[in-house]
Amino acid sequence: MLITGASGLLGNNLACYFAGKFDVLGLYNEHPVVIPGIRTESCDLLDVEALRRVVDGFRPSVIIHCASLANVDACESDPELSERLNVACTRLIADALGGADTRLVYISTDSVYEGTKGRYSEEDATRPLNVYGRTKWEGERPVLERPGGLVLRTNLFGWNIQDKKSLGEWILGELAAGRSIGGFRDAVFSTIYTMELARVIDVAIRRKLSGLYNCGSSDSCSKYEFALKIADRFGFDRRLIRPISIDDFEFRARRGKDLSLSSKRIEEALEYRMPDIDQSVDAFYKDYRCGVPEGIKSSVSRKADPFPFIPYGRQWIDENDIQAVVQVLRSERITQGPKVEAFEEALADTCGARYAVAVNSGTSALHIACLAAGVGAGHEVITSPITFVASANCAAYCGARPVFADIDARTFNISPDEIRKKMSGRTAAVIPVHMAGQSCDMEAIAQLVRQTAGDRKIFIIEDACHALGSLYKGMKVGACSWSDMTVTSFHPVKHITTGEGGAVLTNDETLCRTLKRFRSHGITHRPEEFTVRERAFRRDPSAGNPVPNPWYYEQLDLGYNYRITDIQSALGLSQMEKMGRIRSRRRGIVNRYNEAFADLDWLATPFESPDCDTNFHLYIGLFDFDRIGMDRAETALRLRSKGIQTQVHYIPVHLQPFFQARFGTAKGDCPRAETYYERCLSLPLHPALSDEEVELVIGEILALQSRGR
Repeated sequence: MLITGASGLLGNNLACYFAGKFDVLGLYNEHPVVIPGIRTESCDLLDVEALRRVVDGFRPSVIIHCASLANVDACESDPELSERLNVACTRLIADALGGADTRLVYISTDSVYEGTKGRYSEEDATRPLNVYGRTKWEGERPVLERPGGLVLRTNLFGWNIQDKKSLGEWILGELAAGRSIGGFRDAVFSTIYTMELARVIDVAIRRKLSGLYNCGSSDSCSKYEFALKIADRFGFDRRLIRPISIDDFEFRARRGKDLSLSSKRIEEALEYRMPDIDQSVDAFYKDYRCGVPEGIKSSVSRKADPFPFIPYGRQWIDENDIQAVVQVLRSERITQGPKVEAFEEALADTCGARYAVAVNSGTSALHIACLAAGVGAGHEVITSPITFVASANCAAYCGARPVFADIDARTFNISPDEIRKKMSGRTAAVIPVHMAGQSCDMEAIAQLVRQTAGDRKIFIIEDACHALGSLYKGMKVGACSWSDMTVTSFHPVKHITTGEGGAVLTNDETLCRTLKRFRSHGITHRPEEFTVRERAFRRDPSAGNPVPNPWYYEQLDLGYNYRITDIQSALGLSQMEKMGRIRSRRRGIVNRYNEAFADLDWLATPFESPDCDTNFHLYIGLFDFDRIGMDRAETALRLRSKGIQTQVHYIPVHLQPFFQARFGTAKGDCPRAETYYERCLSLPLHPALSDEEVELVIGEILALQSRGR
């Protein structure tokens, strides 16, 4: 269930009610809230892209649209704003749903009626006297145009999460303070307590009610009488309440005097008796005694920190992902089952490769890729120094020597010219790393490897752990257009996640079979690969040919337990369904950063080759820390104090103590990589970043220089 206006009275009260009944996402705009048992998220409902991103990502089965400009006089003062929030916003929500089978519930108002006769039914004419009533009435139309759309006209009171008061709260507060108040004797309504309204909505949703209904209390009273009911129920002195006329009060907007509603139609449709006003007041009192208002109001204070922690990267998990995993947990197989194969097929199809072999991490994927390439003792494997250590460790695992070729200063990727300098007769493989998501110059690398190799086979293994969804010269990274194998990762900070996981993509069937053996102890269950035939097969006279024994397997290699599970694969499959949205959001954040930092002479934004269309995994800026007046550590700590995590990607691998001690690498081996390392700093980049958080990051980065000096 998606509830708009979660920071408002009704939206918040409904979110609290439905928290234990649905998986609820509450949307707010300017007032952050934390509500126990549900997720909340900032979203400008007038921002079409932001709205579609939320709807497409969450895929609600029900939307209750509560967000509106409900201050009657404010609507009269600013009819344009009222039109945008009460009409245009509702239409955008309906449009965002498209043809989705989502039930849209719209909370309208009794102010759509003229307020002269009272006991209005749905068949009575709507003649609103003010801008609020007119815009709420116009907002009903796009909902009623949708199949299954439900419009509820009501008047309500409840507990406000913000520093505002509904009529019921105001009366209660004034009487509790011993202050005298006036109540309109000539303003009649059929108000209903929000939690009672929530119960009606709950029944309506479960019975799939659609159409237009009045939804107030079963009876009516004047606002003066309503104040008396609250005084009596809470034990206050009713003599503090005096009757006054609405005619004596100078409102900006005209108001109807008798807006009482007939709710017979919804009672008949739901076979549900609407509460009367006394029952609503009684429920209001009981919730008050149980501490409900304190619990609601504490929700907003829990978000008091103006600088929430913003990680540099994180997973983006929605309800669809959760349900995909839950389904596997409820199935018979949770380890190596059908989801693994389905995930591999989907991954291969997405990347344009013939085969995918999924494993338990990107590191494992690199290892078995080297094993499948025959990398071993006496061999050398060329890779980049600007990468995670796994890109080089995979060679060391096999007994080979990692060799580091310096980077291109603009792309941060391994330089083809530097690869050429490091090639030798011992080179068994080259592992180009697509740093931050941008592809290396694979065509140039493939050409020089072929030219250098001669009659030998030198494998090219793309480390694309940062680059799922990227393109190079119009070809998908992962299609192995210029390589033998491509490795990717599904760690939580990557583009999609399986918790932990990775895969090797290839177009070579033999390599695929070899990779699968190394993934699972070096064991094969394929009869055509069996070598000890007298143990593997039995003679079946009816079949005419030897038949493999059903229990039989053979270990052909020294493999590993690098298998991925059905649980992880189900999550991966679900994540891949939103790859397009993930890519779009990442690119949008990168574009916003680039725009904001374009004119800074102390921060170089990432360069993107014209050959590439990059699905950025990292946003790496090159900082002139001397110009800022702070070193990198102080800069990172200052940003962290504002709730912003940064990271360094990476310490050059050839400077790591293990490689210096084991392979004799040293400072000065890769000068461009070392220069890059002194200036690089990664800023937050992940699809779960809100626009508000992006702007907070930008603001704190722009403020660095003045603070440093």
